[in-house]
Amino acid sequence: MFSNINVSMNITEKTVIPLEILVATMNRSSLDFLDDMFKNVDISECHILIVNQTTHQVLLKSLKQNIRIINSFEKGLSKSRNLALQNAKGEIVLISDDDVIFEYDFLNIILKAFHKKPDAALITFIAKNFEGMLYRNYQSYSHLHTLSSIKCVISWEIAFRLENIQRLNIIFDENFGLGGQFTTAEEYLFVRDVLIHGKTCWFENAAIVSHPVFNSGQEAESDRIIYARAALHYKFYKQLAYLWLIKYLFFLVRHKYIQISDFKHKWSLGIKGIKDYQVLLNKLAT
Repeated sequence: MFSNINVSMNITEKTVIPLEILVATMNRSSLDFLDDMFKNVDISECHILIVNQTTHQVLLKSLKQNIRIINSFEKGLSKSRNLALQNAKGEIVLISDDDVIFEYDFLNIILKAFHKKPDAALITFIAKNFEGMLYRNYQSYSHLHTLSSIKCVISWEIAFRLENIQRLNIIFDENFGLGGQFTTAEEYLFVRDVLIHGKTCWFENAAIVSHPVFNSGQEAESDRIIYARAALHYKFYKQLAYLWLIKYLFFLVRHKYIQISDFKHKWSLGIKGIKDYQVLLNKLAT
């Protein structure tokens, strides 16, 4: 593994880090991108671990004690997240992309939420868009998560107790997520694993971050999303994935995301996603 990374560590083993932000980025040679992310916050009060997926020619470095860097020469968002998990030091860690902006009081909101819910292994929060509106539909009250409520969770809404996750060996599925074979749902699979292991997951009705209006996971009608979601449904529901695919495509037609003339093409993509996942399962079994 270490032949595929270049590590810059500026923190001693005895340093206590209440909360650490795990940032995934690509091809960075400067820390300037953090200026926008932390423009509402004193960045010196934040502990940050950046995984920069890059080449040997474009390396990111840090001389700041509170910012650690891993230059990784692999590709894939879930691989980036997992590398961050392996090297994280925070008692609580927050997942982040490089295009978010943190709310001025996000640190206090997160730490207070975990203090209020000592049994929670993972807590999700609210995100806004850059226009100040809610990023997606949220419940208007805090609540326990269920397998149903986590379906729309986005990675940069998620914080968790690192020890709980590491003890259970929960990682991101590297076959899913941007850069993987199936380019969506990595955060859903991650949170689902936490729930399946019997751990408490909580939704806190408080905003911690804003994000551009567009999100790659929102392309409900796109070829890559249909392909990936069909594979995801086969992963959990096997033959019922075919029924789901029919219902999903009719949903897209009814809401005018696609035309009825697109149905055959989109169906073929979903079937390919299912078959390709079956091939993957056979490879893993051998």
